[in-house]
Amino acid sequence: MASYDFLIRFWGVRGSYPVPGQRTLRYGGNTSCVEVRTRHHLLILDAGTGIIHLGKQLTHEINQSKKRGLKLVLLISHTHHDHIQGLPYFTPAYNMDTVLYIYGPRTFSDDLVQILSRTMEPNYSPIGLDELNSQKVIQNVGERAVLVLRQDSETPLVCTSNSLKYDSRKDVLVRVMRSYAHPKDGVFVFRIESNGKSLVYATDTEGYAGGDTRLIEFARDADLIIHDAQYDPQEYLDPVSPKQGFGHSTYEMATEVARKAGAKQLVLFHHDPWHDDAKIAEMESKARELFPSTVAGAEGLEIKI
Repeated sequence: MASYDFLIRFWGVRGSYPVPGQRTLRYGGNTSCVEVRTRHHLLILDAGTGIIHLGKQLTHEINQSKKRGLKLVLLISHTHHDHIQGLPYFTPAYNMDTVLYIYGPRTFSDDLVQILSRTMEPNYSPIGLDELNSQKVIQNVGERAVLVLRQDSETPLVCTSNSLKYDSRKDVLVRVMRSYAHPKDGVFVFRIESNGKSLVYATDTEGYAGGDTRLIEFARDADLIIHDAQYDPQEYLDPVSPKQGFGHSTYEMATEVARKAGAKQLVLFHHDPWHDDAKIAEMESKARELFPSTVAGAEGLEIKI
């Protein structure tokens, strides 16, 4: 049996758009995608271009194990391009024996399935959502929803906190917080819990003076926080081209959340596409002065908790 409750792998850590090339070799250029494995379940956080390489790895695992398919839970923080653009190229989605549960927000009165379908219409994509042959369950979830993944069932249960019944040692819980610190209709922050361990995924959120108190409380005592850190403070407050109001944080904002929440570890995430490896390494070093247990997210990074 594994000696950890969560295995977290980073497949895409970049924000806005992919940036392949020599300047991004260390941290990677793919957009947002994080794999979370528990003892009995496989969850995926966002479907940026990083999910393409994850899909290739999962297909290899299917072939090696002679399984027919997988049960996967995909959590969408919001439906901006850099968080869904890899979905049409996710090879397990074409496997008829794979069951793909997709959960995310209802945005501007549109259901999640409507939004995903629209992005894959013929004007934009040669492949429609209906042509992904996996068994798809696509469902909106609200801020009060809690997903329960039971040890003895591969089917997630969607319930409210008031009706929640679970085994905290064996089951996996996904809690949702809707943050409005991102333009237009906000973003979902996810907290995944099991056996006393927890991780928080807080991409595309912008900090406040003194810290985002709702997020700090939501992330209280987390073992790991994955937090947006797209800008350095100078960029954020640049007098010519300020970034305030863009819906992204500085590394200082990320470390403040981690420190005030009492988190054990922080991963800087959603790197700016203009930042090369040297710039990200510099931001990581400065962030560690504020919160020592900080690492900049990179493709291939694995964390066990």
